[in-house]
Amino acid sequence: MRAFLLLSCLFLSSAPLAAQRLGSEEKRPKLAAGADTNDANAYLVFAMRSLQDKPDAAAAGFHWAARLDPSSADALDGLRAALLMRKPITLKNYMEGGRKARESKEFKSIDSLQLRASRLDPFYYRKNDGTMLMTYYRTAMRRAYPTAGDHEINLAITDYLERGSPYMRGWLAYSRGDMPGALENYDMALRTAKYKGGLRVERGRILALRGTLPPAIAEFRLALEDLRKDEDKKDENVVFYNSKAMVEHSMGVLFAKLGQADSAKAALGRAIAEDLSYFAAHVELGMIALAEKDTAAAVSALGLAAELATDEPYVHYLQGSTLVAAGQHEEAVAPLKKAIDLEPFFASPQFALGQALEKSGDAAGARAAYDRFLALASRRDTRRDAATRRVEALSKSAP
Repeated sequence: MRAFLLLSCLFLSSAPLAAQRLGSEEKRPKLAAGADTNDANAYLVFAMRSLQDKPDAAAAGFHWAARLDPSSADALDGLRAALLMRKPITLKNYMEGGRKARESKEFKSIDSLQLRASRLDPFYYRKNDGTMLMTYYRTAMRRAYPTAGDHEINLAITDYLERGSPYMRGWLAYSRGDMPGALENYDMALRTAKYKGGLRVERGRILALRGTLPPAIAEFRLALEDLRKDEDKKDENVVFYNSKAMVEHSMGVLFAKLGQADSAKAALGRAIAEDLSYFAAHVELGMIALAEKDTAAAVSALGLAAELATDEPYVHYLQGSTLVAAGQHEEAVAPLKKAIDLEPFFASPQFALGQALEKSGDAAGARAAYDRFLALASRRDTRRDAATRRVEALSKSAP
């Protein structure tokens, strides 16, 4: 009962800030019997199964996956796809309208989800592209041929797309998980493309997904050259997630994976120079500093990231948990409470807050934070046993 009352209070108090980040509040969908309703992955699975035929249900599932795990790029991108697919006219306008349509308030809000996903993980796989694309064409074909069956429509769409431009064939191959086919077709598209930067960015991402990191870095370098050439041109296909800052960020991540820390830091520094508000580069610099056991640099970098990412609970959690690890417990309290204010259903900040308050001498506050963590954490969270032990110990020592 205590856990139920706690979650009820959280739900009543959390809608406004979550709505700013994720759009309209969504009712939590009912999962299958026995499913863990604290597990973001359970909502992701539910949403992926629902997306094609029940985009409303999928939107609710992705929404709650993103609330339970604000670090999930998959949840944010899935929510973007579901919101576009909810109404056929919305998807039609998005697919056909070009930049003019995407400048609308509605589409800017939806596109912001992809921007945030790309900053959390510049190499996440946009697995929902194919579902969106096929839904768009199915709707158009059903309007044009109302008596055609689903099988006929699907065959006609596949035939049309496979005879389309190299770019379209590349996108289709990507959406099917055929990365070699996507690379081949994007390479063909490059030969005649007026604007090459976006195509090269896509090729760089695909090469990175395939684990070929040096070729991916080389492709991103070419992409930067082309993006600079395209700066003064009007291209409706140039979008926010192909910014030069994001390309530099992508190279920084790849250099870090290769163990080339100096090159990674240089690329991330260039990302920040391109866009002073680009918090993701500061986050990555913080992660590199932690790997190098340079706690002071990590605290500094993540503090800068949190100042820029005012509405990202995951970034504030990273800052607070790093301060806890650095032994700066009193300083950790504010960013952890900020993360909780932004997303009360995010379990991780509650555990870190319990640690910070316990080390700061606030036993009652620590016990309450651990209790909230246990009410919110998934069954498979490895910190549950530690939190349970701390609650028992603090309860015994309470006056």
